[in-house]
Amino acid sequence: MSSVEHKKPSKYVESRIRLMMDSIETPREEREHLYMPVALAHVYFPRRDVKLDPTESYMHKSGNFQLNISQLPVPNHNTGKNQFLGLPFGPKSRLLLGVINALALKQGSNKIDIEADTLPQFLQKIGLTDGGNQIHQARNQIARLSSSLISVSYKEEDGSTMHGQMPIVKGFDLFPQSQPNQLLLWKRHIVLSLDYWEELQKHPLPLSLEHLRILSGNARAIDFYTFLAYRLHSLKKPLFLTWATMKETFGGDIGRMDHFKEKMRDTVKLVKLAYRDAKFSCDGQGWTFENSPAPIQKKLNKYLP
Repeated sequence: MSSVEHKKPSKYVESRIRLMMDSIETPREEREHLYMPVALAHVYFPRRDVKLDPTESYMHKSGNFQLNISQLPVPNHNTGKNQFLGLPFGPKSRLLLGVINALALKQGSNKIDIEADTLPQFLQKIGLTDGGNQIHQARNQIARLSSSLISVSYKEEDGSTMHGQMPIVKGFDLFPQSQPNQLLLWKRHIVLSLDYWEELQKHPLPLSLEHLRILSGNARAIDFYTFLAYRLHSLKKPLFLTWATMKETFGGDIGRMDHFKEKMRDTVKLVKLAYRDAKFSCDGQGWTFENSPAPIQKKLNKYLP
């Protein structure tokens, strides 16, 4: 007689289940808001660390939108040389930027007061860390956000191009002389560049922090969720996108189409745990998206000038 051993779920699986239950139990109108500029619902940061020469830029093109991210030199006063820290990437960069955006809109200023004396306190406050390694990752991503220039362009129907360059986060002390072994000195104030702040005020896309916590280990899932949050609630009729279009948007880092299809099916399972009201399906030809309730109730523009 054989007995079936029930394997205990991993800590990661247990945490996703716990976060999913918290999300289900939180009424839609009580979910906590994060924000992204609408442009970043079309084109996305790298999903993994892109090793580029400082003279090169990362580019992501989707439809009429194109994103370029370039590295800015950071003077390291401890060595007397400029240093390039790399490009923001992965889920942490997306989540941290979403939190910073939300704080700016809530406070109505590009100069943000952070109610936490240390980076670990800040991450604990927003529920995005459970250990030292994640603190190191967050510090690294904030430093990269502080030393990057993003450029988003949009091709109009007449062929003309709208283009804007935006440094994102400013105001951090990188390579502080007081703590030379520390990459970034935490300050209670973060400053968004004026160009980025203006774009964020004009076109903020609300996302649910409860949902993003569920997706916090998967950059592709966050990107797909952001896309759904922007598109689904405004659809007047079903939207069909081919697999080729979907790969251009969400699979530029994957070579073969069959590998991308496998990745996207896994991504869908995770996103469905968070955004349970999203209506979409896929078959051999492509994807069909239908009108769905937004993942979070939009707030009145009381925080916006």
